[in-house]
Amino acid sequence: MLRILFLILLSSSTLFAQKQIKVYYDGAKRHVMEDYFVSAENDQLLDGPYKRFYPNGKLEMEGAYKNGYRSGAFMEYFINGKLQRKISYLDGMRHGPVEVYDETGAQIQKASYRNNQLVDSIKSYYESGVTKHETMFVKGKPDGLMVEYYSSGKVKKEITYKNRKPNGPTRSFYETGVLAEEANFKDGIINGFYKTYYRNSQLETVSTMKDGEKTGNFKNYDEQGHLMLEGFFTNGRLTDVNTAYYADGTVRHKFQYKDGAKTGSNYEYHPNGKTKIKETVSLSGIDVMEEGYNDQGKATYEKNFRKSKPFGVWKFYGEDGKTLTLKETYLNGQLHGLRTTYYPNGEQKAEETWQFNLITGTVKNYYESGKVESVWEYRSSRPHGLFTSYHENGKMKEQGEYVAGKKHKEWKEFDASGALQRTLVFKAGILAEEKKN
Repeated sequence: MLRILFLILLSSSTLFAQKQIKVYYDGAKRHVMEDYFVSAENDQLLDGPYKRFYPNGKLEMEGAYKNGYRSGAFMEYFINGKLQRKISYLDGMRHGPVEVYDETGAQIQKASYRNNQLVDSIKSYYESGVTKHETMFVKGKPDGLMVEYYSSGKVKKEITYKNRKPNGPTRSFYETGVLAEEANFKDGIINGFYKTYYRNSQLETVSTMKDGEKTGNFKNYDEQGHLMLEGFFTNGRLTDVNTAYYADGTVRHKFQYKDGAKTGSNYEYHPNGKTKIKETVSLSGIDVMEEGYNDQGKATYEKNFRKSKPFGVWKFYGEDGKTLTLKETYLNGQLHGLRTTYYPNGEQKAEETWQFNLITGTVKNYYESGKVESVWEYRSSRPHGLFTSYHENGKMKEQGEYVAGKKHKEWKEFDASGALQRTLVFKAGILAEEKKN
């Protein structure tokens, strides 16, 4: 009886040492925001149970304070009443397990603290409950193996951490379990080997990295294991010979690099070994001449570039490798100057004048016989001015005027003998009147 009386008195004295505080959302004091206790001696010092509520009255958080510090378990809730997070405190510091849930009640994360620092492993989960991530922590820092999983539970990635950064081997996997990528890290940057693999386990690429940049020899393979490309890097830039192959081992291209840019003569080849493209780089590296060939060794084109932009005269050839089909001129990457197309017999088909990628001035079209077929005037790539077309015997066929790409005023049509057949009157491209002779 004396023991019970003592406990009652002790409990009463504890309550009397605290003062309950309620904070409301509204002035009418009908909707409680917070409900907690403070020390009777210091109303700024929380001491005792603590609760926080949503505006609709649902519990948002609950826990307890001791001498102004969080102590024990604190629970946070979604507005639907489901537990969102549970975390333990000791003297105001996170200490003990932490559990995090989604609004359906499924656990999405689990961790553990010691003196406010993450320790052991931290895990996150898919909605199904399957582990999504697992990372080891020491004194609040990632240290050791971090594993990421597919929703199927298969390992997706493995990273080794030390001093808060990836250090050591890192591997990624396809969901089938086949290795997809592996590399070695130092202080968060790839250093050493770097390899990628196809889904059939065949090696795809192999190279060496230094401080995150490729260096030394590299090789690329196809899914059947055939060597497709090999070359060299220095400080992340291509250098020396770069060779590509067809699946049968025939050379596909052979380039020469210096400081990441092509230099000298570079070649691409057809599968039969014939040259497909010959590229000649000037000593300055500014100008490049490119020659194209078909698989019989006949020329198909000649192109010139300056600072990687089309420049100078470009020529295209027919099947015989000699007859021109097109000749055009570029300036700073834009068509500028005369552009001429040809019939297979070598006769001119059309002649255009270009200025900065726009047709400007006179445009002539020819019959295959070489006779003039039509003469146009262009402005900013639209017909503008007098237009005249001819029958192949040289007699006028049609004549009229364009304004901003539309037929305007009188247009006359003639037969092969030169006799006027009819006159058409246009207004801004719309036929307004027709007069027959």
